[in-house]
Amino acid sequence: MIKKFSTTYTKEDTINFIIDDDENMDWISTFDSNNFSRFFIVIDKEVDKLWGNLLRKKLETHDKESFFFKVEAIEQNKSLDFYPKLIDFLEKNKCNLADLVIAIGGGIIIDLVSFATSTYMRGLPFITIPTTLIGQIDASTAGKTCLNTKESKNVLGTFYYPIISYNNIHFLKTNTKYHLRQGYSEVFKYGLLSSEKLISLLEKYGQLPPNDILMNIIKLSIETRVKIRKKHPLVSNLGHTFGHAIEKMSDFRILHGDAISAGTVVALNFAEKKGLITKEEVLKIINLMKKIGLNICIEKNINIDKWVELMMRDKKSSAHGMDLVLISGIEKPYEKDGKIFYATTPDAVKAFLEGFMKNYDYIISDCAAFLKKDKLVYINK
Repeated sequence: MIKKFSTTYTKEDTINFIIDDDENMDWISTFDSNNFSRFFIVIDKEVDKLWGNLLRKKLETHDKESFFFKVEAIEQNKSLDFYPKLIDFLEKNKCNLADLVIAIGGGIIIDLVSFATSTYMRGLPFITIPTTLIGQIDASTAGKTCLNTKESKNVLGTFYYPIISYNNIHFLKTNTKYHLRQGYSEVFKYGLLSSEKLISLLEKYGQLPPNDILMNIIKLSIETRVKIRKKHPLVSNLGHTFGHAIEKMSDFRILHGDAISAGTVVALNFAEKKGLITKEEVLKIINLMKKIGLNICIEKNINIDKWVELMMRDKKSSAHGMDLVLISGIEKPYEKDGKIFYATTPDAVKAFLEGFMKNYDYIISDCAAFLKKDKLVYINK
């Protein structure tokens, strides 16, 4: 005799977002830490040089024993090779569920720490203090945690939520325009998917808006990200299937935002080729990207076979095909017959890329070097 029964486990996944323009960052001194015994702070080395003294003084007011772990924020450290070093830090100092982990840094630090806290003791409480725009509007917003493998980007991960994400705009004042651009690339992507207002704000104010507008951009980006995430965890990945592969093939010399912008350009052209979006709409969007100063360039010497191979490792791919996030216009994500991803094959993608690379106007050699600039200037073509 077979007996069957089912049960449902529920968990309330809530993130409290704080967006702050206080130069003194007094919130760090005053947040409620009564439920935690000690602090374990994982911080970007460069952030520690710029902000470490202030942050330590603020955290000292809680009168907690604190342990600091400094990490070089490079993609190679967001990996299985580096992960045990962070776990050793937690374990050697007897970190447990009564303690609080605090991640301070950009997307790399947040991805690494959130993955570690989700797996150590099956889930440590943690908060994020993102110090880059991409960290504030993307990495800390939807509970995604991830590590890279030797072959793929972000292929290891869980969904695990910080208690609080504290976003202070004054951290962004020490970001270069080059690094700010990485965040605005993600902001623009969210705008394409679900918020024309975000695109209008970027078009009007560029990448250096006044404080009140910047706070609005951060708030609207987070709200848009959360709205999209509730539909499907991967439906925000416009440009990511193409872009992650670009990022990986550059050995991460092309940063995430620039790679995603490039991937978005490719995805738009793929959608146009498939009759999902008009050529006029594609040109309109690419011209907006040029005006805002986002990346629209593709590396000339890219290996198309490798590109497709890496795309087949994407989380939305299967053994024989891949699913893409596409749009038919601004605020018009692809959806047909209840399906939110466009199904295609590696052969179809390869054929498209071969034609695209022959005809696209912004193919350049050593794209990674070109993108190191704070400001991208394009010759009209």
